[in-house]
Amino acid sequence: MTKRARRRRRVRRVLLGALRRSFRIARFTPSLSSRLAEELFRTPPKHARLRREERELAAARFSRTADGGVLLPTWKWGKGPPVLLVHGWGGHSGRLTPFVRPLVEAGFSVISFDAPGHGDAPGRYSSLPDFVNAIRAIARKHGPIEAAIGHSLGGAACALAVRDGVEMSRIVLLAPPAEAEKYTGRFARFFGIPPKTHEAMKRRLERRYRIRWSDLKVAGGDCPVRMLVFHDGRDGKIPFKDGEEIVRAWPNAELVQTRGLGHHRIVRDRRVVVHAVAFVGGAPPPPVATRRRRPELATVFAS
Repeated sequence: MTKRARRRRRVRRVLLGALRRSFRIARFTPSLSSRLAEELFRTPPKHARLRREERELAAARFSRTADGGVLLPTWKWGKGPPVLLVHGWGGHSGRLTPFVRPLVEAGFSVISFDAPGHGDAPGRYSSLPDFVNAIRAIARKHGPIEAAIGHSLGGAACALAVRDGVEMSRIVLLAPPAEAEKYTGRFARFFGIPPKTHEAMKRRLERRYRIRWSDLKVAGGDCPVRMLVFHDGRDGKIPFKDGEEIVRAWPNAELVQTRGLGHHRIVRDRRVVVHAVAFVGGAPPPPVATRRRRPELATVFAS
């Protein structure tokens, strides 16, 4: 680890400690405490693009897509039916670029964008409803969308957008969470947020986005769209059981279990990319293993 990286880690540790102490003190000011918790929950981390991601984006046609009062940076490659790539929380448009060339070679055009509060998009805050609204905006301008591939929170947003009326024929979810409300609990435990503050934060978010937490539950879809879910058996951020739960609840869904890819490597593993592109194109899956239906089904990629 470099000296600069160690310094950053120390700064993060100090800031995290200060935030945790602030919530213990702020129990005497519940309004301020819940507002701080809400702001933290809506603030995505920032990550720079890698050089290979920058090169792929530079080869695309750049534009901006209006989403309410926000202009979302948008990139497009190739010609043909459009496939939408949706990054996850704290990600950006470069994260799913390993899918671009295989999709273009398969005869599709590809669209990627920075979600609100991410990458080069304006704003500081974001949320799952913001991701869903962004997908709707992209579909209005660039649609009809043939298919979508989404990672993590972006995968959940793809499923919710389809459930709520955005037309697509197929969706691929990479390490998706089954329900957003569960992760508010993990967030609260991580920051040491007291239960009353946690509940107040959830109510503030419901009022802000005019939703109920049950509206954001991916496991519970009822759409005829074909779905393929990839999830690693040892995903340390979103457990494999979330993928199983989604596939149990969603008709026309299949699950592929990977091994050794974790939460992030799954988006650039060549076998995952090839399998996903074949699914989007309606082609038979590559002959890497047997494929079973519904969640007892795990096709396993050994890594």
